Amino acid sequence: MKILLLAGGDSSEREVSLNSGKAVYEALKRLGHIVYAIDSASGKSLLNRDGSFIEFNAEDASKQKSSSKGGSWSLSSSLGSPGFQDIEVVFIALHGGAGENGMIQCLLDLAGKRYTGSNMVASAIAMDKAIAKRLAASENIPTPNWVLYSLKHCHIDEELTEDITNRFDYPIIVKPNDSGSTIGLTKVVSDSELPSALEKALNESGNILVEKFIKGREITATVLDGKAYPLVEIIPENELYDYEAKYTEGKSHYEVPAKIEDEIVKKIQHDAVKIYNIISASGLARVDFILDERNNYYFLELNTLPGMTQLSLAPMAVKAVGIEFDELIDRLIKTTIEQECG
Repeated sequence: MKILLLAGGDSSEREVSLNSGKAVYEALKRLGHIVYAIDSASGKSLLNRDGSFIEFNAEDASKQKSSSKGGSWSLSSSLGSPGFQDIEVVFIALHGGAGENGMIQCLLDLAGKRYTGSNMVASAIAMDKAIAKRLAASENIPTPNWVLYSLKHCHIDEELTEDITNRFDYPIIVKPNDSGSTIGLTKVVSDSELPSALEKALNESGNILVEKFIKGREITATVLDGKAYPLVEIIPENELYDYEAKYTEGKSHYEVPAKIEDEIVKKIQHDAVKIYNIISASGLARVDFILDERNNYYFLELNTLPGMTQLSLAPMAVKAVGIEFDELIDRLIKTTIEQECG
């Protein structure tokens, strides 16, 4: 099968996407597919002349991001080129930004291309944390109390900080409403820390989510084609499961399956699938929860394009029931084709 892999992009999660892209590319090749790989930010190939995936380090990825301004226009031009006319499936290995918020999915729909993962609407809903939390709450799925602040003028002022301190008791979580990989997230424990946390989130998005901090265990539920898989507990060395803890080997430990009472596991899995279905997600998704000391769990967010690196949680979860990485990739391709046929 002729497959086009999209990775890179111009979001803050570019480096993670490139790592996911490399792992997916190698799996697709092992499965016998003809694979092309391009950077969605520039429309340029991510392959060397010998057919291997280009190696990037963090500095390279950052430089490439800052120099890639073509965006969807570059990708659209690439998709329209003669070499990509007979692409059978587009495998999306993007994270954050246009790759995960529905824009790329919309472009692929317009181009008439089949692609892995959720459609434009589901992607957009999941990327907007506040909307996802409202939907969860409407289905009686608990989520930490939150307020969304839309800063049209991109300015942090005293009125904003006063409103937050009047609404919440510390500690709180401040994070961008439409970003991933915990980029721009801060745990705030005092008034003095609040302005810098807001500025950090504002660097990623003009929409800032302020949320009550729930002390507890980090739990994630993987859903594949509407079925929940074993829960994973993340045990970070740091207090928070932040970007460093997620993507630095040895900074976090994992329990698969998580050591949680069976009844609680079933409830979390049930609600993960419910949220997945509410937004009409497809393929692979990851639903994040926090489990407090009293075994009360709270929905945090849903990721429609979970990471595919060696440290990624979704592949870890399905592997616990015997689904190896290559089989997972194969299933995502087959699901995409079956959905089209159906």
